[in-house]
Amino acid sequence: MTVPLLFNSAKSQPDHFAFAVTAVHKGGSEWVALRKLDIQTGEFSNILVYMQDNDRNLLDFPGDKVEDNQGTSVTKNNVNTTLFPQPALGSSVAAIAYDRKNNRLFYTPVNIDQLRFIDLNTMKAYPVSDQFFSKAGKYDIRNTGPISRMVIAPDDFGYTITNDGNHLIRFTTNGAPILTDLGDLVDDPQNNEMTIHSFCANSGGDMIADDAGHLFLITGSNKVFKIDIGTRVASYLATVSGLPPKFSTSGVAVSENGRQLLVTSSVYTDAYFMVDPEIWKASSSQTKFDIFESADLANSNVLSTKVPGNSNIFISKSQESLGKIRIFPNPVMEDEFSVQFNDLPPGNYTILMANSLGRKVIQQRVTVTGQSLTEVIHVPGDAVQGFYYIRLLDEKKNVVGTEKLVLERW
Repeated sequence: MTVPLLFNSAKSQPDHFAFAVTAVHKGGSEWVALRKLDIQTGEFSNILVYMQDNDRNLLDFPGDKVEDNQGTSVTKNNVNTTLFPQPALGSSVAAIAYDRKNNRLFYTPVNIDQLRFIDLNTMKAYPVSDQFFSKAGKYDIRNTGPISRMVIAPDDFGYTITNDGNHLIRFTTNGAPILTDLGDLVDDPQNNEMTIHSFCANSGGDMIADDAGHLFLITGSNKVFKIDIGTRVASYLATVSGLPPKFSTSGVAVSENGRQLLVTSSVYTDAYFMVDPEIWKASSSQTKFDIFESADLANSNVLSTKVPGNSNIFISKSQESLGKIRIFPNPVMEDEFSVQFNDLPPGNYTILMANSLGRKVIQQRVTVTGQSLTEVIHVPGDAVQGFYYIRLLDEKKNVVGTEKLVLERW
């Protein structure tokens, strides 16, 4: 089946492009050219940046004190690009991730244990030179392999997963980045032999994020894993069907409507492919423009999991939450929302609001005296954009209602 390379736009998914790392010329094998790919037409731009020129002119991050994602002042002393050897000229790029909020493009070079970013306002490149992925995760890069997939999630953190699945590493995106190892991924019991910890089967590929606190990894062998950021549980979903036998996924970007994925390969240029994430089936897409091999893609769009036509209902919503509590508005655009209680026995209850990592943000007591009650909840001003979980506990600390909440700060 052949379909046009065309996406419908949506206000919450503004990028009609994806950054792409390609060779300088078609058929090349050094991934050093940064271009923009118009995902409405399939046209590549001219080269925006020669990445090896940026590597040649890396700059120290300016300033000793910066703010992390929570607004906390962080001291960053003795930043020195000489602490880690720089790559040889022409070194390829292994992974990119686009931070739209700060207009940065994060990247890692092939076989170099370092996070870097380009300030897209100035086109200057900076290394995170006092921290390394292997240092954050306490592992040997020679055994684990280079960092080859990453994404910026809606919580404004960047994420990457090592090729062996033993390290989910998070990094801040404001100021000078800080790397944190969140721990190894845990196989969903239903994965069986499709374990996330198979180095050979699950290396490479690329990552995207959704609007409900999950990462999606499409490996170089086209296998799909869904990772819950909070629990680190990795669930094998499928192997993408409809791709040519020699197609190996190297780049993934989300459409403007948040419901399709564009996948590219560093070894295949006969066509683009669009993937339907409902059934994980690919369809080829035509374009009149030349197709470059792409080693990686990145934009700020996220995969939408909301039921079309009703932004307050999530596909993954539990049955328990439907009859007990209701949250509105959702997504939350201001600093307050309402919780409606339905058919609860009279008594004292506690409302808990936690972020995707399980950290408590709000704890508020409420007394239910009738069949229906609405309580207004005020969101702290320092709560960052992202996904949160609302739980209602009774006096015995039993969970009697759950709901997901999206906080948007544009």
